[in-house]
Amino acid sequence: MKKLALLLLFLPCLLAKAQNTANLTLSASSPDDITATLVLEDVHFHPNLGTGLADTKLETVVSVNFKEKTTESTVIQLNEPKMMRLQYAGKGISKTWMLFIQPGDDLTINLSANGDVSYTGKSAGYQTFLKNYFLENQYQYLPVFGYKPSQIENKSVVQQSDSLKQIRLDAYQKFKSANPASPAFEAYVLATTATEPSLIQKMIQEKIMRRNRVMKLDPAQRKELEDFTLTDFKILPDDALLSQAYRDELRNWTLIPSTRKFPLGAETRYEISPEALKDVYAFSKEKMANNPKQKEYLLTYWLNYAATAIPTLETAKTLLQDYKTTFPQSPYSDYITKLIAVKETLQPGSPVPDVTLLGTDSAAVSFSKLSGKPLCVVYAFSIGQHEPGMKALEDKYAGKVTFLYVSVASGIPLGTWKQYAKDRPGVKHLWASDENISILTEKHAIDIRYPFLVADGAGKIISRWIPQEFPANKTLDAELEKAVGK
Repeated sequence: MKKLALLLLFLPCLLAKAQNTANLTLSASSPDDITATLVLEDVHFHPNLGTGLADTKLETVVSVNFKEKTTESTVIQLNEPKMMRLQYAGKGISKTWMLFIQPGDDLTINLSANGDVSYTGKSAGYQTFLKNYFLENQYQYLPVFGYKPSQIENKSVVQQSDSLKQIRLDAYQKFKSANPASPAFEAYVLATTATEPSLIQKMIQEKIMRRNRVMKLDPAQRKELEDFTLTDFKILPDDALLSQAYRDELRNWTLIPSTRKFPLGAETRYEISPEALKDVYAFSKEKMANNPKQKEYLLTYWLNYAATAIPTLETAKTLLQDYKTTFPQSPYSDYITKLIAVKETLQPGSPVPDVTLLGTDSAAVSFSKLSGKPLCVVYAFSIGQHEPGMKALEDKYAGKVTFLYVSVASGIPLGTWKQYAKDRPGVKHLWASDENISILTEKHAIDIRYPFLVADGAGKIISRWIPQEFPANKTLDAELEKAVGK
């Protein structure tokens, strides 16, 4: 009797566990030199070096080479439906398929040596439907549709995109009659089907407007492209956030009315203005009142933009106050609060926060030891980034300014970096380990949009929020003039 009671207690635990996991098995008919990788596309905000919060986390769940074995199983934790990417590589073939995975799924993925895939198990029908009608993103259809990059007119691509939309809709109606209903899957299918043709149409029309030249669009042309979105976009259920195309158009649709009131200006590098941010935040909150997940998604996105993409802090503080009231349990409030606090320490006149990194000779170098001459710090997110374009400024301020290139490229070993970093008169290079990149993120608020810091000879900040500008960086030049003149 006691054993029966224990079993009865244990069964709900097993059931709960099964309802929050999915079993996935990768299988090949025979050993072969092909690799299959499953990547979870988790739509939630998470810290990302250089952009603050990114809206999607791509996490490798399992990767297996079938050279020595023919099967590999994995269990993933999830409490709601998610999209995954199945990546195939081998024998000169590279493909990606989308998968729709729900809690409780038990799916076997059967891979063949010729680059094909089939599915068996509870959710096989969903995966087969996606395989037949959906590539990873809309741009993969361009070569299929006969798109020619050198050709200005590609209108037939738009017609084929519309045809694909109707084919998908017809096929989905048949699919629904033979498979269990899933609101999340329907939302993904309908959202992607509705938004991808619009994105392709805008891309083709913009190409015609520019006539394959690098040129600015005039206000009438920009309005024509924006009108595509305003006309075509429709708010769908919250599960539509599974679709990247939908998320992109959702943000665009909410932003257009605000940027028409408060236009993006070249003098601000086309960043969204504080006035436009406040307006789009309020507009998103109102329009998504009946779509709680989309409301939180949009308000988090605009708050993050305010805290990271514009130099001033007043807008971020204002939006954060409302955000905390609207979403009192949100984990993102603390993140933005800390980011704002860091940026407040990086105002003009504040000392450059001291961090110790490694030089080209592997010796420790602290920022506090570099005072004496004005300092131009360049945060490089890849090896050699910005350095070629900085030569004119290096020559102009030779002997007057120390140029400091700081590698903040994650995962690059010190030995590899040393091969490319060469100190020269007036120029130093420093390497940051992954641990020190985190410290620089906390102390210097490193951001790919603002890769420069200028300090005077006493180590006091003159300007931290200097963007990259082409072909010449006039803002950086002006800040260096201030530093030399002090």
